[in-house]
Amino acid sequence: MIRKNWRASLLVAASGALVALSGCSAGHSNTRVKSEWMARVPESELGDVREAQTQRLQANDAIVRADVEIRDAERALEVVRREEGAARMRKEAEQASVKAAEAKGQRGHIEEAQASLKAAQGMQEAAKAQVAWREHVVEMKKGQKELREREAEVANAELSLAEYRALKNSDDVRAEQLSEADFNKAVSEARSRLASTQKKMEKSQKQEREARAQWESLRDRAQGYGGSGRD
Repeated sequence: MIRKNWRASLLVAASGALVALSGCSAGHSNTRVKSEWMARVPESELGDVREAQTQRLQANDAIVRADVEIRDAERALEVVRREEGAARMRKEAEQASVKAAEAKGQRGHIEEAQASLKAAQGMQEAAKAQVAWREHVVEMKKGQKELREREAEVANAELSLAEYRALKNSDDVRAEQLSEADFNKAVSEARSRLASTQKKMEKSQKQEREARAQWESLRDRAQGYGGSGRD
């Protein structure tokens, strides 16, 4: 008797789980066209699909390129950080030279040491500004990758919509299982995310331009002291 009751309880629980899963599935929209369905669509109906596939391929390629640009920007940042460290050490050495000259009391040596210190200080300020600019470049490149990812999302959504329409135009009854409104909604949401990311990107680009202008100004000033800048 105990074994029968245990089995009955197990069956009831399993049945309840299946009902719950069915209810969850019914509550979600479906915006996926199966590849085996598309295999039966005549090629003459696939013009928009092929174009959308090309757009998706280009979008995915752009993400890969954005990754490469991020790594390049990070390497450039490491270089200028080392240069800023060298400029700081030179300034500290020139400060020591000024103290040594002052200890000797020779006006000519003091003035020469102070001029060298001024040039070293200008170079360090320029080097620090270049580091700040390169940091903004890295952030901008990361933002560009995010933008490329949002573009890929749009391309994927538009491809799904094109596949649905091709399936529907070929009179495949399985298209009736899907809703064009759901596909259009997915495209609209992807485009909205893209627009939001574009705004962020514009802000990042502005900050990068301002940081570059600040570095170029300090670089030119340092060169006037006899220092140098690196692009």
